[in-house]
Amino acid sequence: MKFNKRLYKLLVFVLIFISGMNLAFSQTKSNEVKTINGKKYYIHKVEKGQSLYAIARLYEVDVNYILAENDEAIDGLVPGQQLNIPFDKIVAKTNPIDTNKYVYHKIAKGETIYAIGRKYSVDEKHLYFLNPDLNKGLKEGEYLVVGEKKKSVIKDNSINTNNQTYLVLKSETLYGISKKINISIERLLELNPEAKNGIKEGQILITGTNSNTKLLNNIPIKSEEDKKFIYNSSNIENSDTSKVARAKKTAYKIGLLLPLKLNEIEYINIDELVRSKQNFPAIHSLVVDFYSGFKKAMDSLIDKDFEVELELFDIQEKDSLKVEQLCKSNEFKKLDLIIGPLYPSEFKLTATYAKKLKIPIVSPLTQQSKILYNNPFVSKTTPSVFTLLEEFARYSVDSLQSNAKFMVINSTLKDAQYVKTFKKEYNNQLLSKGLNIKDSIIEVKGMSGVKANYVPGKKNVIALFTNNQVYIQDFVTQLYMFADKKDIVLLGFSSMANIDNLDQEYLNHLNFQFAAASNINYSDSLLIPFVKDYQLIYNTDPSEVYFNSYDLGMYYLSLLKSTGPDFMFQLEKRKSEGLSTGFHFERPDSETGFENRFTRIYKYNNYKLREIGWK
Repeated sequence: MKFNKRLYKLLVFVLIFISGMNLAFSQTKSNEVKTINGKKYYIHKVEKGQSLYAIARLYEVDVNYILAENDEAIDGLVPGQQLNIPFDKIVAKTNPIDTNKYVYHKIAKGETIYAIGRKYSVDEKHLYFLNPDLNKGLKEGEYLVVGEKKKSVIKDNSINTNNQTYLVLKSETLYGISKKINISIERLLELNPEAKNGIKEGQILITGTNSNTKLLNNIPIKSEEDKKFIYNSSNIENSDTSKVARAKKTAYKIGLLLPLKLNEIEYINIDELVRSKQNFPAIHSLVVDFYSGFKKAMDSLIDKDFEVELELFDIQEKDSLKVEQLCKSNEFKKLDLIIGPLYPSEFKLTATYAKKLKIPIVSPLTQQSKILYNNPFVSKTTPSVFTLLEEFARYSVDSLQSNAKFMVINSTLKDAQYVKTFKKEYNNQLLSKGLNIKDSIIEVKGMSGVKANYVPGKKNVIALFTNNQVYIQDFVTQLYMFADKKDIVLLGFSSMANIDNLDQEYLNHLNFQFAAASNINYSDSLLIPFVKDYQLIYNTDPSEVYFNSYDLGMYYLSLLKSTGPDFMFQLEKRKSEGLSTGFHFERPDSETGFENRFTRIYKYNNYKLREIGWK
């Protein structure tokens, strides 16, 4: 990758700042040692700004061993919290080699999990399932299980050896699997009656009986047309290139248009920030995380046949004059892909010039759908709130509608548009399934309406779509008091889970569910290697922007690598689920840009958020 001089000043400043922060917060191991239940532990008190991964490095112990001894640490750390750190360094046991059962791959220097998965056509999640210690990272010379030589023999005579099967991965749900392989939940349950009692990691599900059907990463693919329902990093090389007008290249220029604010850096007093333990300026943190995530994805894809020259441009809000100058430059005209600007008005102007040059341009943050109108070269990766509501409605019909009383709270005039969007899509989905929409979902006013329409013996689903925190606190408190020993499910916006004065017990008791475009679960084994790498550089946890940018880079650069400059033709056909978000693009016509409609559904369960599916 050719280094861009525009980035030099920002990165030097950030590294100096981080170095100063590392000195300011340097620590030593605790001197307090106790024996608890026959085992010796360091007793560590968490200080302000410390992270779990920094503490693990300090004591030279894997973070998983700290979590095993301190269950509450999984929900985050607070200053003054006491942690029991194992006194004796634990050496991880290596798995014995079994060449009769497994196919192995010897890890070469610089290899990535993504590259190994692609080489053997194995999904990254499946690699983690086969290799539980993989979350510690790859080491040159070690051996990795990439598949089984022989399929497991299933003694149940009801299962035919010609059946199509699916191996359940960690945290997967029937809903998520049904969407992933394009099969209804009803059909899955018909083929797997035992799944009515729940599914678990490692379980094998029957998904069909056609012995001629091909398997792709353990997912049945009946035809080339069916592949539009499935996308992941290992099958991207099979992209349909029949519509490509411009030839593939081995080197591409990509422009990142970000608010670097380089002119402000020289006025920031690093010493004062370190001395007062203040945070790095927010906008610069965002830019560094966005760049770092994108570059990590890029580095994992670059090879002799795919080189990338990254051009970084400093574009601020209300900077239309500078945008015009950039768009008219020869530098801009040579770009193969543009990411940004982050601000809607500057993005719209840039997209106008990109359209004339037929350069694909991506909006990574804005939710506004109007930037897509009349420009087929635009795509935006953040779904609008109305898109999330429509996908939530589809999920509700699929998973909550059966034998349920469905109510939506019409709280204020301002929120009426949310109610209208959700209700309209809900009824549309019922009609598409040949179901009656009469009284399918009713609008009610507050708790009085809920009490008047509540039906004993049924599941009562109550949707509250508002951002009015005062109203939410009052309504949820009343609903909690009313819901004692009643079967109630509460739906709402993700922001409801972040209201400081709202007791989490209420949301847990009400089976609260919401839809979101992305979410970070730092305990996920897939994320741990990323967090560790980031920690080594910045001594803090990466933000959601970092993971979203990595997912964005993996998705678009994989398409560019496999398909070439006209990869835009593939967006509607390629679904992908990343570390924090995913991609499922749609557009109403050929003259409109692409909107990402990828949505995850979450549920409160045992006081923790649990993903129950994605669309």
